[in-house]
Amino acid sequence: MHSIAETTPTLDLACIRSQFPSLSQTVNGHPAVFLDGPGGTQVPQRVINAISNYLRHDNANTAGAYQTSRHTDAMIAEARAAMADFLNCAADEIVFGLNMTSLTYMMSRAIGRELKAGDEILVTRSKKKE
Repeated sequence: MHSIAETTPTLDLACIRSQFPSLSQTVNGHPAVFLDGPGGTQVPQRVINAISNYLRHDNANTAGAYQTSRHTDAMIAEARAAMADFLNCAADEIVFGLNMTSLTYMMSRAIGRELKAGDEILVTRSKKKE
């Protein structure tokens, strides 16, 4: 019989950390500590490369009649489709914004405009399937 340790895959944390350039920084000779929020702000090198590539080649407003704008629109559409696939929903249900905090505030303001005295908000808790 095998123990759990023998059958449970482990993460190679050194490999994962090595993909995040910011994690190699030091402050006064000590490794830097990042106490980011749950979404985090540190990104792996491949994200830095993708952003740099976009800024070099396709940085443009959306819905324009020029190539860089069309590339921007296509990139957003592809990202929305990928997230929709990941979340098992339609691409038109995906919204990108500045960050989750900003999106939550915007959503609360939009809902708040519609609420009237006597309205109720029902909050449920999804249970994990056993």
